[in-house]
Amino acid sequence: MFAAIKETRFAKRVIESLLKSHSAVTAENPGLSGEALYREILLRAQMVDPSRVDRMLWEAEDSVDEWTTHGDGGLGFRQVAHFVVISQFLAAGHKGTVVSIKNIVYAMIPADL
Repeated sequence: MFAAIKETRFAKRVIESLLKSHSAVTAENPGLSGEALYREILLRAQMVDPSRVDRMLWEAEDSVDEWTTHGDGGLGFRQVAHFVVISQFLAAGHKGTVVSIKNIVYAMIPADL
């Protein structure tokens, strides 16, 4: 039970940071979309070492078919957020999750972002 609460809080903190960054980036650069937008969001949210942002996006794109059943198969903001949450959680030394990070991400991030 404690693990589920800890994981949920972790995921929500990361998602809230990504959403805040998304808002700021899209307000400043309304024409950005796709990978260019996601790159700026990650840089602004400071979720990933700047030298690893392109690699993180490539890894997210590469694995999207493995863990998403929504969308047209392309990389969307929800998929990027899902990948970032999982990556950051594992990088923090955790071995896995007991909650569905995907469900948390999809509940917090609108489909149209």
